Amino acid sequence: MNKRNFSCPRWKKPFRAIAHYLNEMAGVPNYERYLEHFQKNHPGEKPLSAKEFHRRANDEKYGGGNIRRCC
Repeated sequence: MNKRNFSCPRWKKPFRAIAHYLNEMAGVPNYERYLEHFQKNHPGEKPLSAKEFHRRANDEKYGGGNIRRCC
């Protein structure tokens, strides 16, 4: 049996590109981009974990989790 890199099959790449584009359009926060920015601009400091990053992004977007209605 041939050993292959199964991390991202070829057929998934167009779907990932579309998902990335739609996420950018919708303003979904990107943790990888945050890490790149953090390493460049804040050397020696500890970045937020992925969970903390997404929680903070949701808090900023929805006002700290104090949503009482949908609209």
